[in-house]
Amino acid sequence: MRSKMSYLHILLLTHLTIIFVISLFFSSNGLTLRMIPITSPHLQIIPETYNNVERFQFLANISMSRIYNRRNFSAPDGIKSPIIKGVHFFFTQLAMSKGNTAYKPYLILDTGSSITWIQCDGCNPCFDVEGGNFAYAESTSFMRVSLQDDLCPSDHVNIDGSCGISISYGNPPHATVTGLLGREDFSFKNSRTNNVEVYQGLAFLCATSNQGFEFGHENQIAGIFGVSLSSLSFLFQLKAQTNLRFSYCLPPLIQLISTECNMYFGDDAVISGDATRQVQSISMLATNSHYYLSVSGISVNGIRLPIDPAIFQYDEHDNRKGFIIDIGAPNSVLARSAYDHLKAAIVKYLRDAYGWLPRPPGQFMDLCYSIYPGYEQLSYPVVVLHFVSPDQSGEVDMVLTKDQLFVDVSLVSGVDHGLCLMVAPTDDPGPTLLGAFQQSNIAFLHDLPSDRLYFVPQQCAS
Repeated sequence: MRSKMSYLHILLLTHLTIIFVISLFFSSNGLTLRMIPITSPHLQIIPETYNNVERFQFLANISMSRIYNRRNFSAPDGIKSPIIKGVHFFFTQLAMSKGNTAYKPYLILDTGSSITWIQCDGCNPCFDVEGGNFAYAESTSFMRVSLQDDLCPSDHVNIDGSCGISISYGNPPHATVTGLLGREDFSFKNSRTNNVEVYQGLAFLCATSNQGFEFGHENQIAGIFGVSLSSLSFLFQLKAQTNLRFSYCLPPLIQLISTECNMYFGDDAVISGDATRQVQSISMLATNSHYYLSVSGISVNGIRLPIDPAIFQYDEHDNRKGFIIDIGAPNSVLARSAYDHLKAAIVKYLRDAYGWLPRPPGQFMDLCYSIYPGYEQLSYPVVVLHFVSPDQSGEVDMVLTKDQLFVDVSLVSGVDHGLCLMVAPTDDPGPTLLGAFQQSNIAFLHDLPSDRLYFVPQQCAS
């Protein structure tokens, strides 16, 4: 999400976070998040009547919706997903004070949001939340943030003499949230001691005016958990525990849509390699909306594609540009001038090697093939993303293989739809998103103090 606080305007972008439900467990110097995909029946987000072709179409729509939310026009009706719910991949569950009991809302996990907000009692307008809103007036630990507080932004909203914030999602805005900036006690379980620990006075937005949200019937979602670069994010407010670093390792695509995984913060955020799997690092630009990477090119089977690297360059004045690592998007999205070269190279390889011809483009994905006997044992093109090395002396490579690029939809759906490339095109200049599917079986460590992204190939299902 490109955040631009509007009174704190935060533009909803993007960030597959498949949506995941997350529970937080603190260690003495870190924390762990349990993650559940949006496809989980527990969340009741994707209709039970969908077959897996329709499920993958829903996920593809999430990625495209994240793209269109950064552009100056709305997505076509065919790829629209419900605002917020349909443009993220992950959720979390928090525990906060509510008198003598705890309020435990499910929130979207969003690395593109710079603030955590939760719908509160007295809201008008509101969206329905099963279990009710946060009753802040009943909490003895809730405190309003004053207009003089350092956390109150310069473009604040004055709400009855207290600091308020308004957030806009989409470009142009499709949804808005306005409310009180408050402090509250949040409780987390320490995974090492098994004790519940209370962290007092964490700032969040108590949302009392929420427009444009379509969470649907029996909705459990109450807001957003922001994990981007901002003094208001929990990443910063709990920096003694997070150390401004987090890691994750997403399982292969088919397991990813049905299996829990974890996100680690602070001392728990550790990745490691060995003699054959070396940990590599690349430069990362952390903004209050996303994490941008410096990409210099793409190769297919060792052949460099004729892509102008300028198409991937970050531009602080144009949120359509840049190469974003985005767990909020299920599949990757490439700017058209890069995608066309990638598609042509893959089509040529499969045609020359096996005589395969792509099926006509359909609504599901742009490049699909009919299933041929023994296709699992065949070799497939290897795609390499080239990144500028941190010292600008060369390039660092990230290798993507068949299981990160293709999915046989018929295997998981019983429907003859075929083998599809989980990468989609968007009009130039982008932005380009490296989605969750392509990040599978790679361990990532975001280290904000060093402006580095570390990664290493790993079998994440284990």
